[in-house]
Amino acid sequence: MDPLRIYLLGTARISHNQCFEKTTIGRGIMKLLAYLVLFREQNHAREYVAGLFWGDSNEDRAHSCLRTALWRLRRVLEPQGVPRGVYLLTTAAGEIGFNKESNYWLDVEQLESHAARILKKPCHALEDNEVREIEKILKLYAGDLLEGYYEDWAFNERERLRSLYLKSQAHLLGYYSHKGDYDSALACGHYILNMDPLREEIHREMMRLYMESGRRARAIQQYETIRNLLEAELRVPPMEETRLLRNQIVERSALQPAHSCFQGNDTPHQTLQQIYEALRDLDKVGKKLGRTAARLEKFIDH
Repeated sequence: MDPLRIYLLGTARISHNQCFEKTTIGRGIMKLLAYLVLFREQNHAREYVAGLFWGDSNEDRAHSCLRTALWRLRRVLEPQGVPRGVYLLTTAAGEIGFNKESNYWLDVEQLESHAARILKKPCHALEDNEVREIEKILKLYAGDLLEGYYEDWAFNERERLRSLYLKSQAHLLGYYSHKGDYDSALACGHYILNMDPLREEIHREMMRLYMESGRRARAIQQYETIRNLLEAELRVPPMEETRLLRNQIVERSALQPAHSCFQGNDTPHQTLQQIYEALRDLDKVGKKLGRTAARLEKFIDH
Protein backbone atom coordinates (compact mmCIF):
# COMPACT_ATOMS: atom_id res chain seq x y z
CA MET A 1 0.00 0.00 0.00
CA ASP A 2 1.30 3.45 -0.89
CA PRO A 3 2.07 5.74 2.04
CA LEU A 4 -0.44 8.26 3.26
CA ARG A 5 0.97 11.60 2.09
CA ILE A 6 0.11 14.63 4.21
CA TYR A 7 0.83 18.16 3.03
CA LEU A 8 0.52 20.93 5.61
CA LEU A 9 2.77 23.56 4.02
CA GLY A 10 0.65 25.89 1.94
CA THR A 11 -2.74 24.41 1.06
CA ALA A 12 -3.41 21.55 3.48
CA ARG A 13 -4.34 18.30 1.74
CA ILE A 14 -3.72 14.57 1.78
CA SER A 15 -2.97 12.01 -0.87
CA HIS A 16 -3.99 8.41 -0.29
CA ASN A 17 -3.17 5.71 -2.83
CA GLN A 18 -2.15 8.36 -5.38
CA CYS A 19 -5.53 10.11 -5.08
CA PHE A 20 -5.72 13.62 -3.63
CA GLU A 21 -8.57 14.06 -1.19
CA LYS A 22 -10.11 17.49 -1.73
CA THR A 23 -13.84 17.10 -1.29
CA THR A 24 -14.14 14.26 1.19
CA ILE A 25 -12.26 16.02 3.99
CA GLY A 26 -13.46 19.39 5.23
CA ARG A 27 -11.49 22.15 6.92
CA GLY A 28 -12.49 21.09 10.42
CA ILE A 29 -11.47 17.47 9.82
CA MET A 30 -8.23 18.59 8.16
CA LYS A 31 -7.48 20.79 11.16
CA LEU A 32 -7.95 17.86 13.55
CA LEU A 33 -5.67 15.65 11.44
CA ALA A 34 -3.06 18.41 11.30
CA TYR A 35 -3.08 18.76 15.08
CA LEU A 36 -2.70 15.04 15.68
CA VAL A 37 0.07 14.78 13.08
CA LEU A 38 2.05 17.82 14.23
CA PHE A 39 1.94 16.59 17.83
CA ARG A 40 2.31 12.92 16.94
CA GLU A 41 4.89 12.23 19.67
CA GLN A 42 2.15 11.90 22.25
CA ASN A 43 -1.47 10.86 22.67
CA HIS A 44 -4.04 13.44 23.72
CA ALA A 45 -6.83 13.40 26.25
CA ARG A 46 -10.23 13.71 24.61
CA GLU A 47 -11.24 16.40 27.12
CA TYR A 48 -8.28 18.54 26.07
CA VAL A 49 -8.84 18.17 22.32
CA ALA A 50 -12.59 18.77 22.65
CA GLY A 51 -11.95 21.93 24.63
CA LEU A 52 -9.24 23.09 22.23
CA PHE A 53 -11.41 22.73 19.12
CA TRP A 54 -14.92 23.31 20.47
CA GLY A 55 -14.26 25.38 23.56
CA ASP A 56 -17.20 27.68 22.81
CA SER A 57 -19.65 24.79 23.23
CA ASN A 58 -20.67 23.07 26.46
CA GLU A 59 -18.81 19.92 27.45
CA ASP A 60 -21.36 17.43 26.08
CA ARG A 61 -21.60 19.25 22.77
CA ALA A 62 -17.79 19.50 22.46
CA HIS A 63 -17.38 15.75 23.05
CA SER A 64 -20.11 14.99 20.53
CA CYS A 65 -18.36 17.16 17.92
CA LEU A 66 -15.08 15.37 18.60
CA ARG A 67 -16.64 11.93 18.17
CA THR A 68 -18.19 12.99 14.87
CA ALA A 69 -14.92 14.50 13.63
CA LEU A 70 -12.96 11.37 14.54
CA TRP A 71 -15.53 9.16 12.81
CA ARG A 72 -15.29 11.24 9.63
CA LEU A 73 -11.50 11.35 9.76
CA ARG A 74 -11.30 7.59 10.24
CA ARG A 75 -13.55 7.04 7.19
CA VAL A 76 -10.99 8.94 5.10
CA LEU A 77 -7.79 7.46 6.57
CA GLU A 78 -9.07 3.96 7.30
CA PRO A 79 -11.77 3.14 4.75
CA GLN A 80 -13.08 -0.37 4.20
CA GLY A 81 -10.15 -2.74 3.84
CA VAL A 82 -7.79 -0.76 6.07
CA PRO A 83 -7.62 -2.14 9.64
CA ARG A 84 -8.74 0.16 12.44
CA GLY A 85 -5.80 1.78 14.22
CA VAL A 86 -3.46 1.87 11.22
CA TYR A 87 -3.37 5.69 11.37
CA LEU A 88 -5.61 6.77 14.26
CA LEU A 89 -4.90 5.44 17.73
CA THR A 90 -7.26 5.16 20.68
CA THR A 91 -5.79 4.10 24.01
CA ALA A 92 -7.48 2.18 26.81
CA ALA A 93 -7.67 5.44 28.73
CA GLY A 94 -9.58 7.02 25.86
CA GLU A 95 -6.73 9.15 24.56
CA ILE A 96 -6.38 9.75 20.82
CA GLY A 97 -3.34 10.20 18.60
CA PHE A 98 -1.73 9.65 15.23
CA ASN A 99 0.18 6.42 14.72
CA LYS A 100 3.71 7.65 13.99
CA GLU A 101 4.75 4.06 13.21
CA SER A 102 2.36 3.89 10.26
CA ASN A 103 3.30 4.12 6.59
CA TYR A 104 3.01 7.87 6.08
CA TRP A 105 4.92 10.80 4.55
CA LEU A 106 4.69 14.33 5.98
CA ASP A 107 6.16 17.42 4.31
CA VAL A 108 6.77 19.10 7.68
CA GLU A 109 8.75 16.09 8.94
CA GLN A 110 10.85 16.07 5.76
CA LEU A 111 11.70 19.76 6.19
CA GLU A 112 12.51 19.37 9.88
CA SER A 113 14.78 16.34 9.53
CA HIS A 114 16.79 17.57 6.52
CA ALA A 115 17.14 21.13 7.79
CA ALA A 116 18.32 19.91 11.18
CA ARG A 117 21.12 17.94 9.52
CA ILE A 118 22.53 20.75 7.41
CA LEU A 119 22.22 23.38 10.14
CA LYS A 120 24.50 21.29 12.35
CA LYS A 121 27.37 21.83 9.91
CA PRO A 122 29.06 25.16 9.13
CA CYS A 123 27.87 26.41 5.75
CA HIS A 124 31.38 26.24 4.26
CA ALA A 125 31.65 22.55 5.26
CA LEU A 126 28.55 21.40 3.40
CA GLU A 127 28.97 18.78 0.70
CA ASP A 128 27.47 19.31 -2.76
CA ASN A 129 25.09 16.37 -2.34
CA GLU A 130 23.84 17.83 0.95
CA VAL A 131 23.15 21.13 -0.76
CA ARG A 132 21.22 19.47 -3.57
CA GLU A 133 19.24 17.52 -0.99
CA ILE A 134 18.20 20.53 1.08
CA GLU A 135 17.39 22.57 -2.04
CA LYS A 136 14.98 19.82 -3.08
CA ILE A 137 13.40 19.69 0.35
CA LEU A 138 13.00 23.47 0.60
CA LYS A 139 10.85 23.34 -2.51
CA LEU A 140 8.28 21.56 -0.35
CA TYR A 141 7.71 24.90 1.36
CA ALA A 142 4.79 25.80 -0.88
CA GLY A 143 3.58 28.35 1.66
CA ASP A 144 3.29 28.85 5.38
CA LEU A 145 1.97 26.02 7.51
CA LEU A 146 -1.83 25.65 7.47
CA GLU A 147 -2.57 28.85 5.60
CA GLY A 148 -5.98 30.16 6.60
CA TYR A 149 -6.00 28.52 10.05
CA TYR A 150 -5.74 30.99 12.92
CA GLU A 151 -5.68 28.94 16.12
CA ASP A 152 -2.83 29.68 18.54
CA TRP A 153 -1.27 26.23 18.19
CA ALA A 154 -1.28 26.56 14.40
CA PHE A 155 0.21 30.06 14.58
CA ASN A 156 3.04 28.93 16.88
CA GLU A 157 3.93 25.98 14.66
CA ARG A 158 3.69 28.20 11.58
CA GLU A 159 6.22 30.67 12.99
CA ARG A 160 8.56 27.87 14.08
CA LEU A 161 8.62 26.28 10.62
CA ARG A 162 8.91 29.63 8.86
CA SER A 163 11.96 30.39 11.01
CA LEU A 164 13.45 26.99 10.15
CA TYR A 165 12.91 27.61 6.43
CA LEU A 166 14.54 31.06 6.61
CA LYS A 167 17.50 29.72 8.59
CA SER A 168 18.02 27.03 5.95
CA GLN A 169 17.93 29.57 3.13
CA ALA A 170 20.41 31.78 5.02
CA HIS A 171 22.68 28.74 5.47
CA LEU A 172 22.57 28.11 1.71
CA LEU A 173 23.29 31.79 1.10
CA GLY A 174 26.44 31.44 3.20
CA TYR A 175 27.44 28.28 1.33
CA TYR A 176 27.07 29.85 -2.12
CA SER A 177 28.76 33.05 -0.99
CA HIS A 178 31.74 31.01 0.23
CA LYS A 179 31.86 29.17 -3.12
CA GLY A 180 31.74 32.44 -5.07
CA ASP A 181 28.43 31.50 -6.71
CA TYR A 182 26.98 34.99 -6.43
CA ASP A 183 23.80 34.43 -8.43
CA SER A 184 22.76 31.41 -6.36
CA ALA A 185 23.56 33.26 -3.12
CA LEU A 186 21.52 36.26 -4.27
CA ALA A 187 18.62 33.97 -5.15
CA CYS A 188 18.62 32.69 -1.55
CA GLY A 189 18.63 36.28 -0.34
CA HIS A 190 15.59 37.07 -2.47
CA TYR A 191 13.73 34.04 -1.07
CA ILE A 192 14.38 35.31 2.45
CA LEU A 193 13.44 38.92 1.78
CA ASN A 194 10.25 37.94 0.01
CA MET A 195 9.10 36.46 3.32
CA ASP A 196 10.85 38.81 5.74
CA PRO A 197 11.73 42.08 3.95
CA LEU A 198 13.08 43.84 7.05
CA ARG A 199 16.01 41.45 7.56
CA GLU A 200 18.69 44.12 7.38
CA GLU A 201 21.58 41.67 7.67
CA ILE A 202 20.33 39.91 4.52
CA HIS A 203 20.10 43.21 2.64
CA ARG A 204 23.65 43.93 3.78
CA GLU A 205 24.91 40.55 2.60
CA MET A 206 23.26 41.09 -0.76
CA MET A 207 24.97 44.49 -1.01
CA ARG A 208 28.31 42.72 -0.48
CA LEU A 209 27.46 40.08 -3.07
CA TYR A 210 26.51 42.69 -5.65
CA MET A 211 29.67 44.65 -4.91
CA GLU A 212 31.93 41.59 -5.14
CA SER A 213 30.33 40.56 -8.42
CA GLY A 214 30.92 43.99 -9.92
CA ARG A 215 27.29 45.14 -9.79
CA ARG A 216 27.81 48.23 -7.67
CA ALA A 217 24.74 50.04 -8.95
CA ARG A 218 22.62 47.11 -7.74
CA ALA A 219 24.42 47.21 -4.40
CA ILE A 220 23.46 50.87 -3.92
CA GLN A 221 19.93 50.07 -5.05
CA GLN A 222 19.76 47.34 -2.38
CA TYR A 223 20.79 49.90 0.23
CA GLU A 224 18.06 52.26 -0.91
CA THR A 225 15.54 49.43 -0.66
CA ILE A 226 16.27 48.69 2.99
CA ARG A 227 16.59 52.38 3.83
CA ASN A 228 13.14 53.09 2.41
CA LEU A 229 11.63 50.03 4.11
CA LEU A 230 13.04 50.94 7.51
CA GLU A 231 11.85 54.52 7.14
CA ALA A 232 8.35 53.48 6.05
CA GLU A 233 7.84 50.64 8.53
CA LEU A 234 9.86 51.56 11.61
CA ARG A 235 10.85 55.22 11.16
CA VAL A 236 14.49 54.36 11.78
CA PRO A 237 17.62 54.66 9.61
CA PRO A 238 19.74 51.66 8.59
CA MET A 239 22.30 50.39 11.08
CA GLU A 240 25.73 52.03 11.11
CA GLU A 241 27.27 48.86 9.65
CA THR A 242 24.90 49.09 6.69
CA ARG A 243 25.62 52.78 6.13
CA LEU A 244 29.38 52.17 6.29
CA LEU A 245 29.10 49.41 3.71
CA ARG A 246 27.15 51.71 1.43
CA ASN A 247 29.86 54.36 1.74
CA GLN A 248 32.55 51.79 0.92
CA ILE A 249 30.67 50.82 -2.22
CA VAL A 250 30.29 54.44 -3.29
CA GLU A 251 33.98 55.14 -2.66
CA ARG A 252 35.05 52.06 -4.59
CA SER A 253 32.79 53.07 -7.47
CA ALA A 254 34.33 56.54 -7.53
CA LEU A 255 37.82 55.06 -7.71
CA GLN A 256 36.90 52.60 -10.47
CA PRO A 257 38.00 53.79 -13.95
CA ALA A 258 35.15 54.40 -16.34
CA HIS A 259 36.42 51.73 -18.75
CA SER A 260 37.06 49.08 -16.10
CA CYS A 261 33.88 47.15 -16.82
CA PHE A 262 35.54 45.92 -20.02
CA GLN A 263 38.61 44.62 -18.21
CA GLY A 264 39.43 42.00 -15.64
CA ASN A 265 37.80 38.62 -15.23
CA ASP A 266 34.19 39.60 -15.83
CA THR A 267 32.22 37.29 -18.08
CA PRO A 268 30.40 38.79 -21.10
CA HIS A 269 27.14 38.32 -19.20
CA GLN A 270 28.46 40.29 -16.21
CA THR A 271 29.77 43.04 -18.49
CA LEU A 272 26.43 43.39 -20.25
CA GLN A 273 24.67 43.36 -16.90
CA GLN A 274 26.86 46.22 -15.67
CA ILE A 275 26.25 48.24 -18.84
CA TYR A 276 22.51 47.67 -18.53
CA GLU A 277 22.47 48.75 -14.89
CA ALA A 278 24.55 51.85 -15.63
CA LEU A 279 22.24 52.89 -18.48
CA ARG A 280 19.20 52.26 -16.35
CA ASP A 281 20.59 54.45 -13.58
CA LEU A 282 21.41 57.18 -16.10
CA ASP A 283 17.86 56.95 -17.41
CA LYS A 284 16.49 57.43 -13.89
CA VAL A 285 18.73 60.46 -13.37
CA GLY A 286 17.66 61.87 -16.73
CA LYS A 287 14.00 61.53 -15.84
CA LYS A 288 14.55 63.25 -12.50
CA LEU A 289 16.43 66.11 -14.20
CA GLY A 290 13.64 66.39 -16.74
CA ARG A 291 11.02 66.73 -14.01
CA THR A 292 13.17 69.28 -12.17
CA ALA A 293 13.63 71.32 -15.35
CA ALA A 294 9.88 71.28 -15.97
CA ARG A 295 9.19 72.58 -12.48
CA LEU A 296 11.83 75.32 -12.88
CA GLU A 297 10.34 76.33 -16.23
CA LYS A 298 6.90 76.54 -14.69
CA PHE A 299 8.26 78.59 -11.80
CA ILE A 300 10.06 81.02 -14.18
CA ASP A 301 6.90 81.47 -16.30
CA HIS A 302 5.00 82.52 -13.21
